[in-house]
Amino acid sequence: MNRLTAGSAAAILVLFLASCSTSDATAPPEDGGTYESIDDLQEAVESAGLVCRELVLDTPPSKFSASSASCSEFTYLAIYTDDLHLEAQLDFWRPAGQRAVNVGKNWTVVSEDPQLIQKNLGGSVLHTGP
Repeated sequence: MNRLTAGSAAAILVLFLASCSTSDATAPPEDGGTYESIDDLQEAVESAGLVCRELVLDTPPSKFSASSASCSEFTYLAIYTDDLHLEAQLDFWRPAGQRAVNVGKNWTVVSEDPQLIQKNLGGSVLHTGP
């Protein structure tokens, strides 16, 4: 009887630990989801591990975005109002040879580490240049 009780307790403990570990590691949305503001996107980028201490807003925002900003020379964030504006921005970048751009449902991030952004925020990586 002690074996059954100890075995049952061990099985319950394993199931409990497995359920705890999977709930902590929630995968990002495959499509990258949406962000309401450039500040929300900045917070997500920082949570992903990129440094974005000083967000410098573009005034006015870049041509196709609702809001855009840079964190550094190599990190650029933008939010778009709809798919048409997002696609127009991507069409603009394709011939310009932008190295890699993370793309979500209504956002883009240009950075030195597109794999880190994709791993943590989801979306896709568009390679448009070398």
